[in-house]
Amino acid sequence: MTVSLLPPVSSIGLHGPDAIPLTEGPRYVRTARMTRWHRVRSGVEYVSGRRVYALWCTGSVFDSNFLSRESLPESDLVCGTCDGRAVGAGQEPAGPADRALVFRPRDLQPPAVCPGSRVSRLTQAIPPGTVGRCLACLDLHPVRAMGGPYDPRAAIVQHRPGDGLPAPCPFHRWKHLLPTDDGGLRCACDRPLREPRPAAA
Repeated sequence: MTVSLLPPVSSIGLHGPDAIPLTEGPRYVRTARMTRWHRVRSGVEYVSGRRVYALWCTGSVFDSNFLSRESLPESDLVCGTCDGRAVGAGQEPAGPADRALVFRPRDLQPPAVCPGSRVSRLTQAIPPGTVGRCLACLDLHPVRAMGGPYDPRAAIVQHRPGDGLPAPCPFHRWKHLLPTDDGGLRCACDRPLREPRPAAA
């Protein structure tokens, strides 16, 4: 039996198009060198067939170089960081007796500040240039000069994401948005996030 996995969100490294996020994985894993069992947070499978599982405590196991179990005897040690975070995040229905555990992965919620804020590449100025369309959420906002003498630019002011913010990349969420030449939006790992907008009639 497997458990549901979270999206493999990362701030570093860009998974290419050959990576597929896994939605299920083993409950407990460990390698021969690990001193205790760990819980799986997310997983990725590559076109080559290689699988990598990320652990809640920031470690990882890959391919078949690990043991996995559905349940453990009470005498086996389990990583407290992994187990607490897995239960607190809702991966498991119940935690240890007499304790309420809570863990909220910050990368899974939509951002409070739109990723197009103050970013010139995600600003489409509308003549005469004092208002622009945010290419991340498609809302209209004031455009201001910013950045100072060493990084001068004109970009949309900071704002909350509008309803047009697309579904996130499974690996990088909204961290690396790039506009496409045809009016769409993609992640820097080349996954399309929004189709091109149809031309006005």
